[in-house]
Amino acid sequence: MNELIPILFADVGGEQIQTCNARELHSFLDVGKDFSTWIKDRIKKYDFIEGVDFAKIDSPVSGNQRGGDRRSIEYYISLSMAKELSMVERNAKGKEARLYFIECERVAKEATSFALPDFTNPAIAAREWAKQYELRQALEHKVKQDAPKIDFAEAVTASDAEHTITEAAKVLSIRPRKFFDWLRANGFIYKQGTQAMQFSINKGLMVTRFHTFKHTDGELDKKAHARITGKGLYFFYQRLRHEGLIERNPNLELTA
Repeated sequence: MNELIPILFADVGGEQIQTCNARELHSFLDVGKDFSTWIKDRIKKYDFIEGVDFAKIDSPVSGNQRGGDRRSIEYYISLSMAKELSMVERNAKGKEARLYFIECERVAKEATSFALPDFTNPAIAAREWAKQYELRQALEHKVKQDAPKIDFAEAVTASDAEHTITEAAKVLSIRPRKFFDWLRANGFIYKQGTQAMQFSINKGLMVTRFHTFKHTDGELDKKAHARITGKGLYFFYQRLRHEGLIERNPNLELTA
């Protein structure tokens, strides 16, 4: 199955569910109006509910040290909402997207269900049971294979985890200098230095830490620098993926 629109797990109403970024769906559907107007109109017209059908993430697109951020609201919508939005467009793109989301749901359901065969026909029942058994064995094997990856992903994205920007860049597979420049350009850290902007701290994406250093005259001093939290690491992974700056990291997505 080709990936028309990336599917990500996101927290909607306290539950981790399959979602897609509404902005990417809007782009795929070739809607004849701007994204912000389109999504707000659809939410109002079809009574979609925040925390049930979708979650919003407020993030800066660009900024400066004076706090002149330009805001971007990202909507992560459930696949049910995505199907309905696709259907109401009433065009070929909408139909294609809806069928794609149905297939995504089917694949996810097959991966987690273990249906009992129909025992009314012994031959059919035996074949179906064998098929289900093989599927379960394959899934159990995959769980064992993924266990070390999950341990790694949970370690780097844990709520109490902290990473230097350079360490985070290595996890995200982006050059540290490029990551620093991106963080500055998007208003997450100051243009000069490596201190976190207040927005990043308030959102729980970064924390400020201090390290002690010695001047050439022997005097000790402290310098502030930003460290990225586990929440921040996954947030930046999603943003960088959305902008096409990094490749998909299946290990990180195991924690979604």
